[in-house]
Amino acid sequence: MFLAGILVALALVAAACTGTSEPTTTSTSPDSTTTPTTQADGTTTAPQAPAEAPGTSSESLDPAIVANMREEAVALVAEAEVVRGLPFLSTPEVTILDEAAFSQRVADLVAEDLDADDIGIDARFLTMLGMLEPGTDYYQLLIDLYSEQVAGFYDGDTKELVVPASPDGFSPLQKITVVHELVHALTDQHFDFNEEFDRRFEEGTGDDASAIRGLIEGDATRSQFVYMESLPPTDALAAATEALGYDSAVLESSPGWLQADLLFPYEQGLRFVEQIVSDGGLAGVDQAYQDPPITTEQILDAAKYQRGEGPAPLAPLTVDLPGWDLYDEASFGEWGLRVMFSEALASGAATQAAAGWGNDNYRVFDNGTDIALAWQYLGDVERDAEEVADAFIAQARGPMNAGAPVEDGGGLLFDQNGVYVFIDRVDDAVFFVASTDPDAGADLRTQLGL
Repeated sequence: MFLAGILVALALVAAACTGTSEPTTTSTSPDSTTTPTTQADGTTTAPQAPAEAPGTSSESLDPAIVANMREEAVALVAEAEVVRGLPFLSTPEVTILDEAAFSQRVADLVAEDLDADDIGIDARFLTMLGMLEPGTDYYQLLIDLYSEQVAGFYDGDTKELVVPASPDGFSPLQKITVVHELVHALTDQHFDFNEEFDRRFEEGTGDDASAIRGLIEGDATRSQFVYMESLPPTDALAAATEALGYDSAVLESSPGWLQADLLFPYEQGLRFVEQIVSDGGLAGVDQAYQDPPITTEQILDAAKYQRGEGPAPLAPLTVDLPGWDLYDEASFGEWGLRVMFSEALASGAATQAAAGWGNDNYRVFDNGTDIALAWQYLGDVERDAEEVADAFIAQARGPMNAGAPVEDGGGLLFDQNGVYVFIDRVDDAVFFVASTDPDAGADLRTQLGL
């Protein structure tokens, strides 16, 4: 329900992976990509690097600018191999676009990832939870945010690096961005992570997609920082100055929870990968792609990943609302709970409340006007469930503005200001029902046996 599936670029940590789109290019460089060579002992070596990176470019661009950028891209390919400790199996294609074509490519990607109808449902859901101001044009906010932040990206479906043309070649900040994205291309060649991410996004819990994205972005972010450390001091200073001048007004004016959610795979993913490297080197990160983390809890605490601590068994919800559409069924995960509780609790308290996560799942229903949520949670121990129940009480009283609670059937009922909320704890389990339609909320509660 949050942003696991939106792969957006951030100025300070370079661009993220994106979905596919149709090429917007018109001229093609000679294909100099080669295949890896298998030695007699069965090992595989990387191909000889070409003089310039293969790929396409906008016809409007000066060929000299394109050639210069392709030469620089080949040098950055070598840098990515060094910092990541892996060879490219084939030289990645680099698509260089003029300003108009790059903007259109980004717009196409955003339009592909963001469905206006779905975003409208998300907006109703987030407004009900008190995370979005009523009347916010959430779709336009996301469009503006992504358009502002994208500085280049690796397209996991077309296997190309897409960058805007730069008349003077890549700036120091752009080089950092390109190295970040080339690490995506490199690890995708070795571990085919894009296919696994797509599978999780389409068929998984949502939390598992956020988890693998934490690995992917954490790996590339760590690599970019290793590359930054190798830069001459003048280039490092120039990159920092350029980053400070980057226009991030939309991001900075966005709700705090949205900023945190966008930064999660970079910041928390970086911490996860650094711990894996500390314990097992880059070989440990390679192994993590073979057996990726499955929960954001594992990203937030790498030790839980390393000892194989997954979610506790929890049966899926089967509640239904006749006449309503089942819009989503997934899991908030530890990170999702932390993000949600950040609106009602201080940062440390939100972290503490979410930290005892054992498992959760929910169902969201929509009828075109109203929204309804049924959610169940399992804590590691009973005290964890108490903390989560208290956090939801704070959420109902505060951001959700649901009024004062009354005791009802062993739980707490909030039913004021256009929102119905029921919260109940049973040992180490918590149940949360919320709806902008009181009848729907009461129906879900009855089905849950509360």
